[in-house]
Amino acid sequence: MALDQHINIFFKDLFLSNKINFFDHWKSTHNKIYPEIPIDLNNVLTAIRINKNFYLCKYFMYVNNLEGDFFECGVLRGFSSYLLRSLEDNLSLNKINKYFLIDSFEGLSEITKSDIPLNPNLKIHKKGDLRENFETVEINFKEYNNVFLVKGWIPDVFDQLDQNNKYKFVHLDVDLYQPTLDSLEYIYEKVVKGGVIITDDYKSPLFPGNKKAWEHYFNSKNIKNWLALPSGQAAIIKS
Repeated sequence: MALDQHINIFFKDLFLSNKINFFDHWKSTHNKIYPEIPIDLNNVLTAIRINKNFYLCKYFMYVNNLEGDFFECGVLRGFSSYLLRSLEDNLSLNKINKYFLIDSFEGLSEITKSDIPLNPNLKIHKKGDLRENFETVEINFKEYNNVFLVKGWIPDVFDQLDQNNKYKFVHLDVDLYQPTLDSLEYIYEKVVKGGVIITDDYKSPLFPGNKKAWEHYFNSKNIKNWLALPSGQAAIIKS
């Protein structure tokens, strides 16, 4: 059985609510953000992305009625944040939230020893990899007046934000050890009770620094109530 058949078994008739078909929403987002790339459902990376995006949507819907804003570090072209921002349009909300999308838009920062894959056959990324054009992302979100792109390197970029902001949904996709740790140190106390922090690369063999930083932060705080997800992500609901 081909991979696309498996994907359709899992996701084709999966509804996020009684009116939102997850797979249709995912495909619509892909066509918006990557119009030049046909959807290849026989690519294992596509299957991984779909799975991760499903978890993002479910956690996003969980915090729907909380007070607080949206915070994402590691935007790339904006797929995840557009998936969720456009999902909000189809949900019943009492208020409009602000979305803060943070990225250097200059690619990865310095690679440290903590970021080197254990498997010597895997690619070792270098500074500047995974770079995306700021103007491209800006165009993708031009329809939304509550989305703010914040350009700069972690942690200095956080100085551009209002330090009194409170957040209900945090998505970390910065791949590497130091920016993951710096992001957690900045954001955790600003997350409201019941809010969610989810990190993208917890089990990624390409980016082992993410798991190391996540575990270091929460172990140092003696916080145990986080969960490694089957998708390769990790998440915590702030208690």
